[in-house]
Amino acid sequence: MVQNQCNILANQILVNQFTIGSAQNNLNVEIDQLANIWEGRILVIDSKYKIIKDTYTIDQDNYMLYDEVIRIMHGEKDKNIRMVSDYAEIIMPIINAEKVANGVIIATVSLKDIEDTNNYIANQANVLTVLFSLLAILAAFIICKISVHDFKQLNIQIMQLNEGHLESLNVRSRYNEIKQLTDSFNVLLEKMQMLEDSRQEFVSNVSHELKTPITSMKVLADSLLMQEEVPNEMYREFMTDMVEEIDRESKIINDLLTLVKMDKKVAEMNVKPVNINALLELLLKRIKPLAAKRNIEVVFESFREVIGEVDEVKISLALSNLIENAVKYNNDGGNVHVSLNADHKFFYIKIQDNGVGIPEECQAQVFERFYRVDKARSRETGGTGLGLAITRNAILMHKGAIKLYSELGVGTTFTVRIPLKYVS
Repeated sequence: MVQNQCNILANQILVNQFTIGSAQNNLNVEIDQLANIWEGRILVIDSKYKIIKDTYTIDQDNYMLYDEVIRIMHGEKDKNIRMVSDYAEIIMPIINAEKVANGVIIATVSLKDIEDTNNYIANQANVLTVLFSLLAILAAFIICKISVHDFKQLNIQIMQLNEGHLESLNVRSRYNEIKQLTDSFNVLLEKMQMLEDSRQEFVSNVSHELKTPITSMKVLADSLLMQEEVPNEMYREFMTDMVEEIDRESKIINDLLTLVKMDKKVAEMNVKPVNINALLELLLKRIKPLAAKRNIEVVFESFREVIGEVDEVKISLALSNLIENAVKYNNDGGNVHVSLNADHKFFYIKIQDNGVGIPEECQAQVFERFYRVDKARSRETGGTGLGLAITRNAILMHKGAIKLYSELGVGTTFTVRIPLKYVS
């Protein structure tokens, strides 16, 4: 502020051509008033180093050859500020339009008022700090009181939920965080309920599937026991049916055990480089006799040799299920097309048939355990409803993906994508 007022004063002196005591201007009075305000002293020095104004009148009309004044007059410095105990000395040039110093102003300013002002401001700042701290504490107390009330309500509802009295949480709060927490709890509860429903359905399906062959065997055995002198041919027929039911029971149990092994959080993976072309040819060789019985043509198309890092047992099981399904659910005289391709990152297997197809409303569920599109046809073909669930788990364990494209009465295509390099 003092520097700005000195600049203004310098401009006025320059405009009046250093005629401070002239009757045409009141510069002399203004300088005196400014010095009184600052409780200090102002000296105005012209280009000849003559003091043309001294508010103390002590050095009026004398010459000042002070080193700092000479440097500023010569343009070596733009200003000089010196602090001495209770006052400050400011030396500033009076610069004309050509940016040349025509004179100098020396202002001595008392620091007492500034210190008093600073002390006053500091005291006011301390008072405001204490006041705002109290307000902050009060606001925090009120917010905590409200928040604790909302959290208590949330805790009460969670306890009621644990006791089985509620199905979802409903906490009315003005805070978005508590609303979001409540919503997150409800989403978690919904997922847990879905998981529980799925578990109960799985247990029910397992019980039903395991009980059905046993029931059939009991009926057959009771039929034999209720008859006397049963012919050997009937014994043989009934025993053959019982053996088929035992085989069916064994297949269900084996598939369940396989599924349980693949459901483990850390399943064992015996990964090694495998020639996928040779693996598919071997699987097709085993399945072709089954296809030949129904005059189904199986074609294998390979675009290049593929070596992938896979668990050979698990991937063989997955691909066998897909190819067998393509044969089992095909029409007599149909065809199955298996193709293999790869890029720099993945290998791709496509298994396409022109069989019965899968209805669109069923396609999202075919990978679920014990789900059958046509239960009667599945039983005829010996299906357990676990094959595609096992297939999907095996592919997911390889960090792969499986997709289904199907049209009822036209056929079904499964596409499998698996990384060439296994990433654990």
